[in-house]
Amino acid sequence: MTISTRKFITRMAVVLLSSSPLLASAASTGYKMALIDNAPGAEYIQAGQYDKAIASAQAPLQADTELFYGQVSLCVAYSRMNELALAATACDNAVFRAATLKAVTGSAKREMRALALNNRGVIKLLAGDKVAALQDFMLAVRLNDSALTAANLERLTFSINEGQEIAMQTAE
Repeated sequence: MTISTRKFITRMAVVLLSSSPLLASAASTGYKMALIDNAPGAEYIQAGQYDKAIASAQAPLQADTELFYGQVSLCVAYSRMNELALAATACDNAVFRAATLKAVTGSAKREMRALALNNRGVIKLLAGDKVAALQDFMLAVRLNDSALTAANLERLTFSINEGQEIAMQTAE
């Protein structure tokens, strides 16, 4: 199965974390995760039915790209349930799968990997690891400088720089 860049882009939708009360710390600062529209479990995630989303995303899949889409859905669903360890595993799997896809063009593969890295960066932020999140956001922007990845990188960079200014003022 091959997938064109245009087909991939039209399947992508952005889900805001602010709709989840469990993720208030990420939501209050506006970090966003990507969810692939029509991916296994996506419709359940959008409806807030995370258990159904997980079951759907874990169902046996055929194509390489469907495995990637399923991992992205699992990453988002687990994050919405505040299951950060499971979300991190799914995000890691999505990053790996995006890098090893054979049935997609180079530009689509870069975009897919950037979205997976973006989501993993948000999970790392929720786990309190700003440095690792910054690395993921920077690589995501390098791979595909989309509005989503750029906004998350800018927001985190601002947050880090603001914290350094406060620390320097306190030291004076």
